[in-house]
Parts: sequence; structure tokens; C-alpha cells
Amino acid sequence: MAVDYLSTLNKNGSGLSLTSLATNLVAAEFMPKMENAQKKIDKAEVSVSAMATVRAQFERLGNSVTALSGTSVLSARSSAGNVSVAIDDISAVSEGVTEFSVGQIARRQVLEFTGFASPQDTVGSGSLAIDFGVWFDETGFAQNPDLASAALTIGEGTTLEELATALNDIEGVNARVLDRGDGTYTLGIVSELGAGKALRITATEGTVPGLAAFDTTLTNSTHEVQAAADAMITVDGITVFRGSNTVDDVIEGVTLTLTGTSEGGAITIERDQELAKAMLDQLVADINDTFDVLDKLTLYATEDSDAGDLAGDRVIQKLRADLAKLISEPLEGHGSSSVFLSDLGVATQRNGRVTLNDTLFDRAFNENPRKFEAIFSNSYSTNKAELKVGGLAGPSAKSGDYAFRLDTATGIATLDDTPLMMTIKEDGSHQYIALSGDLAGLTLAAPSTLTSGTVSFGRSLMSKLDGFVKETTRFSGTIDNRERYFQDISAEQSDLLKELEAKSTVLEERYLKKFSVMERLITELKSTGEYLTNMVDSWNKD
Repeated sequence: MAVDYLSTLNKNGSGLSLTSLATNLVAAEFMPKMENAQKKIDKAEVSVSAMATVRAQFERLGNSVTALSGTSVLSARSSAGNVSVAIDDISAVSEGVTEFSVGQIARRQVLEFTGFASPQDTVGSGSLAIDFGVWFDETGFAQNPDLASAALTIGEGTTLEELATALNDIEGVNARVLDRGDGTYTLGIVSELGAGKALRITATEGTVPGLAAFDTTLTNSTHEVQAAADAMITVDGITVFRGSNTVDDVIEGVTLTLTGTSEGGAITIERDQELAKAMLDQLVADINDTFDVLDKLTLYATEDSDAGDLAGDRVIQKLRADLAKLISEPLEGHGSSSVFLSDLGVATQRNGRVTLNDTLFDRAFNENPRKFEAIFSNSYSTNKAELKVGGLAGPSAKSGDYAFRLDTATGIATLDDTPLMMTIKEDGSHQYIALSGDLAGLTLAAPSTLTSGTVSFGRSLMSKLDGFVKETTRFSGTIDNRERYFQDISAEQSDLLKELEAKSTVLEERYLKKFSVMERLITELKSTGEYLTNMVDSWNKD
């Protein structure tokens, strides 16, 4: 407690504690306002902390959704170790077992030209013509009409290493000089995979001889270390040939990667019931955790419990209601009928929590396991087998059907009236890319004769949840705006508190000045009174 020096030193004054009086008067005027401001600051800081809890929970939900998104309950496995399998298009895959064998894998043609003493040996002058095609005997070569020939002009003084560099610049050719380790060097030339991409080299000698050593028109087998070959695959008794060891068109929606031959095997495609249940269990737990956090924070006070830190907050209550609505909405675009989370055994309880009923889940999975794809993966499909859909639609894409049209008169293709960019592939078919519109990012492939079709897109529950979480937690999103609202209250009240403290200091100083004047007057009055009293007393004695 401050010492009231004014009252202590002046014993002839009013006798009041003037400093305490001034402090109490100021407190009576400002303390209620200051206490009110401090209460608002404390409450706002508690709310900011509570909003941080909300943000953290939604970020946890978002991380879980990201981990689950795109995960398919479809599994594909190969019984052969040298044939791997991956699902590319969930909507096109059919469950079942496909028998296969691999008679040979696709190979590159490998040519070797030996007998050089150094990479700097000169190779002569003239020209080399490189053709691509198929060798069917020592001198019989059929040129591939889809691959253009290449020509090299070789000047005098060209070295073996420079020739390798020039060959390497030709698309479809790989060349390099190798040290054999016996004092000699060799030029190795390799084609791309596939029987139809073998190389024929025709040399025309110039003024300096030497290029004839690289001519294979009559000596292909002399230089050929490995012949080019297509992969030979037998699928359910039907043999097909492919120019690559990555094969995506023999089993619908599936890509096979061949690393060796196989006398027999099977590709099994099925939906994993245990995986589906585990994923739904995780989703249910994540949603309930989020509900728990929101409900606890917005709880009103009762006889048995205190109010939550965001009790009655309408914004957070709406956030909770929006989440509940999202998980109960129908999922469109995943088939002829809508898919509901409740169709898969997930029920909403009276307390707002969701639970997974094992019996209902098992029944739903056995009846239609394809429905579970609508929870975890966006779906893309078309109404025509020759219209293929690929790419990824953006976050703004809406579930539904989109009409594809090709105007043969103008060559303009559209998807629901949105123009598509069209390119023509080597085989004459068309590829379309959506650069704008709801399905921006989507690609379509179709024969040039296809002029119409329907593209169906279904957004998964995980994708909808991911968008909801990102919108909620983004800058200027629901949580960010609410955090800044409470921070603004805290800042505003802190400024008000400083202003009140400054005003109270000024007022207290003013009171003390006035009290000092009053104390001086009282002192003077007392002094005059004592003088008169003494004078009267003196008169009385006389």
C-alpha cells in the first residue's frame, strides 16, 4: 500500500488519507469497466485456444482422409513372380480369375561392331540410313510404316565416339562405345522394345572408306547379339503379341508388367472385405472423434457439467451440422442408383455418433461390394466401350452425367458445351482434354468416328470430406475467420484496458491536486480558528 505522505506530513489538515481517497474514487469509476474488459480478454483467449483445438482436430481428420482417399478395396494379384499386376481403372475392372502364360517377353535388338583400338578411331566418311521394322530372315526386312527413317552424314575424321553420339540423337536408337577389357573397343547399338522396332543400317561409302563395316543389310545376324521381339502372352487361351513388357489392354482396367516368361499362372481380382471393414472402422472413428471435440466445446452448462469453452457458439454448431449433413448425403455418379453411407452398415445414433454394424456391413458387402468404391474413390465411366476416360477431375467437379459431342462439320468436341482440346494419335484415334469447365483435367480417348457419348463422374465421400476439411481450415475459412474474430476482441479489449488505465492515472493525479488545494485551505482555516480561539481565551483572562 502506498504511503500517504501528504496526510502524514500535514498534521493540521483534514486528517483524511487523501491518496487512498483519490485511489478509491478512481477505482469506483474505472474498476467495473476494467474488470469487464479483462473478462472479455480472458474469455476471448480461452476461445482462441478452443479454436486451436478445433483446427487441430480437423487437421487430424484431413490427414486421415488423405490416407484413405483413393484406396480401393479391390485387390489384384498374380500367381507368377515374374508377372506383376496393378489396377488402373476401378470402374472397368471385373472380379474374377484370368489364366495366362508368357511365352516370351518383349526385347530390344542389340547390335555390336567390334575391333576398334580406341574410341578415337576414325570410321570413314559417307552416310548412314537407319530404318525401323522387322527382320524375318538374314536379308529380309519389312520397314515399319509408322516409324520414319533417319539419315546421318558422316564427315571425314569422324571418330567412333562421335558416331555413337550422333546415333544416340536419333529417336528410337541408343548407342555407346564400350571397353571390352581385352584392349579393344566395341560400338553397341540398341533399338526400342518390340519386333517392329528393329534396326537396319545401310552405309554409303564416301571418299574415306570404313562406313561399310556398319552396314547390316546383308550381315544383320553377324552383328546381332539379341534379336528384337514382341511379348507373347496367352490370356484365357488366346495368344496376343505386344511390343512392350507393360501391357494394359489384355485385361480390362489392369496393367501387367512382364519381367520373364511363365508357363502358366492366374490373375485374381477381388474385393477385400477385411480391408473394406478396417477402412470404414477408421472413418467412423475419425468422424466420431471430430464430433466429440465439437460437442464438448459447445456444450451448455448443466447440473452435472460445466459449459464448454465455446458454449453456444453458432458458427461451430453449424460446422458440426454441416459435417453431419455431408456424411448423410447421397453419393451420385457411382452407378444407376445413389449410394448412402447407411447402405454399407454405417448408422447414426440418437446422440449424433455413427457406428458400423458388422452384420449389416457383411450383408451389404456380399450383396454389392462395388458400392464401397463410392466411399473411397472417385469413379469415372462412360456409356460406350470405345469411349475411354482418364485423367483426374478437379476439386470443383460435380457428380453427374456429362454429354460428349463431336461436331464432324467443325471438328469441335464438347463436354456439356465446354470445348475440349483434341489431338490425333498415330493410329488415327482422337484424344480429348478438358482444360476448363467442371471436369477440367479429364481426358477422353475415342475412335475418330465416335461423335457422341455420356461421361459419368462420381465424387467419393472421401473426396467430399477432403474438400470440406480444406475449405474449413484454409486461410479465411470458417476456423480462420472465427479465430481472428476472437483475436480481434482480445486486441480491442486490451486497447480499451490500456486506455482506461491511462485515464484512471490522469484522473487520480487530478484528484490529488484538488485534494492538495483543499488540504491547504483546511490547514489555513484551522490556523485562523486557533488564532481566534487563543485571542478570545486571552480576552477572557483579562
